[in-house]
Amino acid sequence: MKLGLIACAVGRHRVDIANVRHAHSIHVGKCRCCHASLEEVTPNSWRKLQFRDAGLGPRSFG
Repeated sequence: MKLGLIACAVGRHRVDIANVRHAHSIHVGKCRCCHASLEEVTPNSWRKLQFRDAGLGPRSFG
């Protein structure tokens, strides 16, 4: 589990195939280790979804 979290920190997420869903013409799922939301870019190639923070994060003050 710890090695999985280290891999997620470097960007090597592993998708949980059992919970992949089809939403808005793309497949989305969650990482098995860190539970980050992932989207399928090409078949068998996943990337982390980018969420907007709506100005509530620390970037809004700088």
